[in-house]
Amino acid sequence: MSEAAPGEGTAQPDDAGFDDYDIFSAELRNCPHQRWARMQQECPVAHSDRFGGSWLVTRFADIKAMTRDPELYSSRVSDVGGPMPGPGHKGLFLPPITSDPPEHAGHRGVLLPFLVPARVAELEPFIREKAAALARVLAEQGGGDAATGFAQQLAISVLTRLLDVPAETAPRFIEWTVRLLRTGPLDQAARAAVVSEMIGYFDELLRERAAAARAGAVQSGMGAGDLITYLTRPREDGQPLSRKQQIGSALVIMIAGADTTWSALSASLLHLGTHPADRRRLREEPKLMSTAIEELLRAYAPVMLARVSTQGTDVHGRHIPAGERMLFPLAAANRDPEVFEDPDQVKLDRRRNAHLAFGSGAHRCLGSPLARLEMRVALEEWLAVIPEFEVTDPGSIEWTGGTVRGPETVPFRVLP
Repeated sequence: MSEAAPGEGTAQPDDAGFDDYDIFSAELRNCPHQRWARMQQECPVAHSDRFGGSWLVTRFADIKAMTRDPELYSSRVSDVGGPMPGPGHKGLFLPPITSDPPEHAGHRGVLLPFLVPARVAELEPFIREKAAALARVLAEQGGGDAATGFAQQLAISVLTRLLDVPAETAPRFIEWTVRLLRTGPLDQAARAAVVSEMIGYFDELLRERAAAARAGAVQSGMGAGDLITYLTRPREDGQPLSRKQQIGSALVIMIAGADTTWSALSASLLHLGTHPADRRRLREEPKLMSTAIEELLRAYAPVMLARVSTQGTDVHGRHIPAGERMLFPLAAANRDPEVFEDPDQVKLDRRRNAHLAFGSGAHRCLGSPLARLEMRVALEEWLAVIPEFEVTDPGSIEWTGGTVRGPETVPFRVLP
């Protein structure tokens, strides 16, 4: 068992109080766990007027219950910051992420066939080959950046494969993801610009695939069964999806499968590069890998969910009016001492581990089988190519904040 990675929980919390928090501050990006632990004990629900206003919830039981209650907490807005759309208005349409019942089940069902474990397993040879190739390049260089040179490149390569678009599209997808999730909440003009670019791209791609399907053309990669072509086809009732839903579904695959996966994988490599005993144990006990991945997901869960209160309600003595943004940092829930023994310890063989890294209830992450596969294969291939490595200057690493939290860089060197 080991402590969390350096940079996590090493700074002293600001004692100014729990309200008026800033989710993009250095503290809540780089080392939020001490503050979350204190909040769980002293102020389990806090409020801030920053970035459009929000309520921050930290206890496991509260987050699990609220994410399972769409009547009280709507998913219509997924942004963790920015102006709040009024009642009856939605933010960026990302079905099923931003869907509520009764539409949610149908929206989820559209993407489900492409993300079930059996279908995802077909991607394993590609993921394994790509991961090994990326690791070999870094090994030959004697080191590099495990985040931008490995985790980020692998996650985006898998998405381009799933969408059956050229590999040369990867840098554009990375740029869009960073601009939307990292810059967007702080700069609404930048957010609007990137959303427009993404919608335009997928609108044109959908038109091209629909035309090719009508002409009987066979696409590359996954062939006529690629996800984009699939979205253009009529449903069982003979009716096609609306263009809005087609674009929204394509956006979900790109947005939800990019920064989340590469951040979780980057954090895992940061942990292994700063904890040689854990690294060596994984090499010596390969059967432990799946259990270890669940523990790394628990400890470094990257996602902060957003919901909107639908009516006034009281939570832990605080009144939350209707129409308020609710924030659920899943990593805070995953370190709740009421649920997890020694929550700040990373135990690769932890057995009782019902973490919330993928959310809970009907909105539980649809892409979790793919994320788990990517992480397992990536770590297996990394350790096969680079069995000994260490992160250089881990205390200087900056983490991203907001919707997705992960190390921006993981500089490392290969050890003999």
